[in-house]
Amino acid sequence: MADIISGKSRFNGQKKQTDSGKVIRLRSPEEEKDTLDEQYVKEKIKRHRRNVLVGCLITAAAVFILVLAALFLLDGRTYSQYTVLHSVNRDDTESAKYEAFADGYIRYSNDGAAYYNAKGIAEWNQTFSMQNPHIKVCGEWAAVGDVNGSTIYMFGVQGMVGSVDTSLSISQIEVAKQGIVAAVLEDTTANYINLYNTDGSKIYTVKTTLAGDGYPLDISISEDATKLIASYLYVSGESIKTNVVFYNFSEVGQNETERVVGGFNHYDSTIVGDVEFLNSTTAVAVGEDVLSIYHIKEYPSLTKEIRIDSEIERVFFGNGYIGIVLKNSDSGDIYKLVVYDTSAKEVCETTFNTQYDTIQFDGKSVLMSNASTFAVMNLKGKMLTTQNFDLPIESVLPMGTRGRYIMVNSKYIQDIRLQ
Repeated sequence: MADIISGKSRFNGQKKQTDSGKVIRLRSPEEEKDTLDEQYVKEKIKRHRRNVLVGCLITAAAVFILVLAALFLLDGRTYSQYTVLHSVNRDDTESAKYEAFADGYIRYSNDGAAYYNAKGIAEWNQTFSMQNPHIKVCGEWAAVGDVNGSTIYMFGVQGMVGSVDTSLSISQIEVAKQGIVAAVLEDTTANYINLYNTDGSKIYTVKTTLAGDGYPLDISISEDATKLIASYLYVSGESIKTNVVFYNFSEVGQNETERVVGGFNHYDSTIVGDVEFLNSTTAVAVGEDVLSIYHIKEYPSLTKEIRIDSEIERVFFGNGYIGIVLKNSDSGDIYKLVVYDTSAKEVCETTFNTQYDTIQFDGKSVLMSNASTFAVMNLKGKMLTTQNFDLPIESVLPMGTRGRYIMVNSKYIQDIRLQ
């Protein structure tokens, strides 16, 4: 019997429709024109934005180049004379000394200290009695300590904020940016490194013994007052050696003996007489024939060491730089100045003949002076000015801007500007 075939589709899907019934709508010329106009506007906006961006980049690059050129020209600008902006007569004794501080300077002597602004007007005055006053300044804080005595005074821009009687002989003081003072104190068989708050209260005490640790030659405290570096001179057998020690006064050092977080005694017979924190995590130690750069965030590590093959005449620090004046072993000028940055990269090397009493950094300048001459050099070794004075120069105080200084001579205190 034949099969009966259903009239339904053998597929479950619906029958495919054809396009025979579909209506296609053509766009009018007006609509085509509108579409073209819209695309044209969008493209024009894109081009405008692109041109604006390119123009901004070109302008920024041009400004950057102009700024660099201006800085380069300013850095190499020379000066032939100076003008006196303000001048006041000295009414102090010959023993008075001066130190740049805040917007002016501090005058200090055996009987007190006073802060003056750049115009020579006194902002505050504090009397005391010291035999051998020494001052340290960091930012807007200053400390005056009686070396070989036992008194320390702490000052801010508003005046005295605290004082302390250490009861032991002071050999050195340092101050941090918060006003915290570190003092090295001497006893018969031991030394102490004490940290004091601005009100004179004691924060920490570190005891070192002459027999065990040696004698502290120099210390430096970090700007945030959490770390301290010290160099110790000690005897090993028949040799005299140096040990560089790091202390940490934050939580990291709480569980360490006397807060010591590291020490370096590889200097053999080299005496390391100068240590300094260049910033909060970089410290330098300078010995008779070596310069060592240390990094310390929590614990110290030696990152770079440079051997020095000439006799060191002078070492000075400031603004993240290390300056070393050497006797020039080459023919020509008597002295050689080498400047390094915080990574021990040589920034500048130059020679000169004049013997200067004071050499110091002022930003990206080196200031040099003796009784009759004042000179300014940039960090490329270019001499920017050399000025001679009739009255004996006692101090040159930088005012934070190249070309502006407080000049202290035997009769006057003068605010000068180079021209």
